[in-house]
Amino acid sequence: MKRLQIIIIVLAVLSIAGLYSLPRVVIDNDEGETQDFGGSTLPEGGTADHSAEIPEEVLPRLEHWKNELILSGKIQNNESALDSLMLVFQGINKYDSAAHYAAAFADSYQEVKHWRKAGDAFYEAFTFSVDEAKSLLLAQKARTYYDKIFDSGVNDLDAKTNVAMLMVDSSTPMQGIMMLREILEEDPTHEKARLNMGWLSIRSQQFERGVEHFESLIENHPDNLEGNYYLGVCYFETGQLEKAKAQLEKVKTMDTDPMVQTAADEFLERINNN
Repeated sequence: MKRLQIIIIVLAVLSIAGLYSLPRVVIDNDEGETQDFGGSTLPEGGTADHSAEIPEEVLPRLEHWKNELILSGKIQNNESALDSLMLVFQGINKYDSAAHYAAAFADSYQEVKHWRKAGDAFYEAFTFSVDEAKSLLLAQKARTYYDKIFDSGVNDLDAKTNVAMLMVDSSTPMQGIMMLREILEEDPTHEKARLNMGWLSIRSQQFERGVEHFESLIENHPDNLEGNYYLGVCYFETGQLEKAKAQLEKVKTMDTDPMVQTAADEFLERINNN
């Protein structure tokens, strides 16, 4: 299941009141006042290959791509095999296992593109994790590989955006928000940074700010499905019901996936009953 689908279905089904019981942080405030989202100390240790309890029908594909990638205990320089193996793991929601192999490859072949793949894989695993201790470890691993990119002198704004979001969900949320602001100062049209600033505006119930962020996002990235959906949410919360309705109807035309349709319909019903 795509992260987008999870997020929007949760927004629609749990309703605005449930979602916004999350701790608040001031996203766009010149005084910089903030409340922590909360965090704790990162645990020590590494990640493991969690390939146990794999569906039987998937095992042959996993074994095939593992044999293509690993020979005599050594990771081969075979990016196609790595990508294929990661896709199999991701297809069965074993995101930490995908990250495990991406990290092994990056450790063997030290290049920016491999660090980026490992960092992104750990970040994706982090976004799906529901275990706090495990989430903290995945975040730490993602930071390790992203820091390698930064230490090499590469200015990767997508990686910086992910690091900022890791900070937001740590004990130092304001540092993450400041990093997102810096990214947008450097590139006001940056898609991921603008999307996340909009999402954080929703999370802190600053819906007017959310409208600004999401309108800017879809002006420059009109096909961004999350941005279009969240703009409808912000229109609703700011009392712009006709705009909200039109926005959610637009979302329904953008993706025929049943979960996207359900998410939009749930919110349209909420609008119509208001």
